[in-house]
Amino acid sequence: MRQGLLRAKALATALTLLSVPAGSWAAPVLEEVFVTAEKRVESIQDVPISIVAFNQEALENLGISDIKDLAAQVPNVQIGEFTGSATTVRLFIRGVGQGDVQITQDPSVALYMDGVYIGSSVGTAFETADLQRIEVLRGPQGTLYGRNATGGAINIITREADPGGLRIKQSFNVGNLDLFRSTSLVNVPLKEDIAAVKLAYTTYNRDAWVDNLGNGEDFGAEDRETFTGDFHWNIGDAQEANYQYGQSAIKDTSRLSQALGFDPLGGPGAALVVFQNPAVNENGVPVEATGDRLKRATAFDRQQTGDVQIHAHTLNYAWEVADALTFKSITGYRDVNAFTQNSQVPTASLAGSYSITNGLQDTSFNQFTQEFQLLGDSDTLNWVGGLFYYEDDGEETNDGNSNGSEGIPPGQLVDFTSTKNKSLAAFGQVTWTPPQLGENWHFTLGARYSEDQRKAYRDNSRVSYGFGGTPNGIPAFQANYDQDFSKFNPAFTVDYDLNAFANVYAKVVTAYKAGGTSQRSTNLPNFQEGFDPEDLTSYEIGYKGDLAQSRVRLNAAFFYMDYSDYQQSVATGSNPGERDFVNIDSADIKGLELDLTVAVTDQLTGTFSYGYLNSGFGPDTITYLGLDASAPGGLSERSEKLTDDLALAPKHSATAALDYTRSLGVGVFTANINAQYQSKINSGVGEPTGYLDKRTLLGATLSVSEIKLGTGYGELKVLLWGKNLTDEEYFIGNIRQAGFDLLGFTAGVGTFGDPRTYGLTLEYELL
Repeated sequence: MRQGLLRAKALATALTLLSVPAGSWAAPVLEEVFVTAEKRVESIQDVPISIVAFNQEALENLGISDIKDLAAQVPNVQIGEFTGSATTVRLFIRGVGQGDVQITQDPSVALYMDGVYIGSSVGTAFETADLQRIEVLRGPQGTLYGRNATGGAINIITREADPGGLRIKQSFNVGNLDLFRSTSLVNVPLKEDIAAVKLAYTTYNRDAWVDNLGNGEDFGAEDRETFTGDFHWNIGDAQEANYQYGQSAIKDTSRLSQALGFDPLGGPGAALVVFQNPAVNENGVPVEATGDRLKRATAFDRQQTGDVQIHAHTLNYAWEVADALTFKSITGYRDVNAFTQNSQVPTASLAGSYSITNGLQDTSFNQFTQEFQLLGDSDTLNWVGGLFYYEDDGEETNDGNSNGSEGIPPGQLVDFTSTKNKSLAAFGQVTWTPPQLGENWHFTLGARYSEDQRKAYRDNSRVSYGFGGTPNGIPAFQANYDQDFSKFNPAFTVDYDLNAFANVYAKVVTAYKAGGTSQRSTNLPNFQEGFDPEDLTSYEIGYKGDLAQSRVRLNAAFFYMDYSDYQQSVATGSNPGERDFVNIDSADIKGLELDLTVAVTDQLTGTFSYGYLNSGFGPDTITYLGLDASAPGGLSERSEKLTDDLALAPKHSATAALDYTRSLGVGVFTANINAQYQSKINSGVGEPTGYLDKRTLLGATLSVSEIKLGTGYGELKVLLWGKNLTDEEYFIGNIRQAGFDLLGFTAGVGTFGDPRTYGLTLEYELL
């Protein structure tokens, strides 16, 4: 049997000790880390995946309460909001992700919450009240995680209700920008060791950090509430069930998407842009068109508060059929209703009439998932097989450009898209440890067969006018899209135990993402034809080892990934927001990941992680059909030069941290200082593109925990924290609006990350 691989039941209690707690060393030996990346509980050192895991204490010390907070914490991973939309999150791993978020296209990184796949990026910036751990799986996971895991997968796991005892937790978090977060939690056993219920509630508010001197709300405010109810039942000795209901309300306002200045190639037509604030800098450029992060701006359109409502149900059931056989069922339903404002350059207007783009989107999206798993173990084999079913229904209405405080478009605009998708898959993975080879060799074969049905309807009827009352030339259409896809994805891994503490592995993995169409399409042929699936084959070798009597942990992975039919969004209409997807023949990504942890002393621990990516496309240019009112059929061929590197794929990224722990008379003192570095990256793949400049962000925490209040009265934790301590100005989104050449100018558009933030957390817990 594979060394270090134990049965899930025996290891379940170890999950609360997951990961090396940030700043919590009790001995000069690194603790074993347990994850569920391959659907069973295993030591992270035994899983042949490049994986990073955070336990509850590490998440608290790093200030991670939603998925966006993971940004820059894991090399070769990019997590950020879709430009101009505060609650829509884009995930990229190893340069693979969803560049243009639409309900008609799937994500490229699979996001899971308590085992349930989340099919839409809309509303994924939700708070989580009681996180137990987060696992980030880098590299394609096509066998166990399915068709939309070409980049990798992220598992968010919350703590289940515990029949073992009463637990009460209350925390308050205050900080600059009038930040306030309160989390209240109570876990009550209904019958000891049999059943329990847990209730958790989080409310969070933070003021905007860019004042709007114009119309509507300020930029970048956050207002969120989350409630979860959890019921756990141990049904005899062999079965258990856990039901969770979650409700989230997100009422954020969009970050400021500001003009960074005009491209010199834009010519005299740049004068068409009128800024509400007439002030200019020493170069004669309006202050609201600057590369510096603004603290105030004047919006032309009315800036509105978003409203995202999420209701989610999850039922997990496990039955230990026999000593070496376990059956699992994971059922999920999720309903999202969202109003969001995607406002690009709200501080400018075209000829003083209406803003460049101000999307007011109403989105409804509901999904149902059902997964069955059967897991088995023997002396030489461990295996998992399963069936997966998924369906969703989505609708989105985009009210388009507004011309005043009431959000009324110039003319009557209809922009409606609906989707209906189904997916069915069968998967399996088996690991064989042949005793004839001394139990040091492990061979893993995996495969997944997927069938996908994708349907969409688009109503693009419109009566809208451009400058001077001239019709914009966009043809109206109502059309259906209906395509089926199927794919077989194999995977093979071989790993060898060098000794009891180190192993090496080599693997070949395939994955695919289904085809689809574009909800922003402005022409009938492109919408009906859609785009093809994209395929990815990954080759990876890795090393995992605990060295120096388990005081040093070194994990490394080298990989090469080959893309086929890469899905890329291109502007096919009269402005950058009117887009279709095309397939690019080939792309490749080479890179490495290195994770090092060192227990320097009993009290001091250092961690360092590094990621490298070298990516590029096979062709230099792509061609596609774009809107052309003067051409036969209203379409003509366009071409676009491709960048040297893929979007959001930094060549270098790294994190480093020092953790110090010392017992005091009143409790345990912990100090953490951390840094995240990222090199300059493209924000798109078509020339010309915008760039996110290199950045280095510093953070730190100081805490005293385990402050005893007396026997039976619980304990306190006090934590001081700070993020971006040097107040660095950095982009999380940057677009060069090349498509505006049709209007006579081009402009750079940027969205900045948070300024310096800091605060105090006070936490009480009774166990």
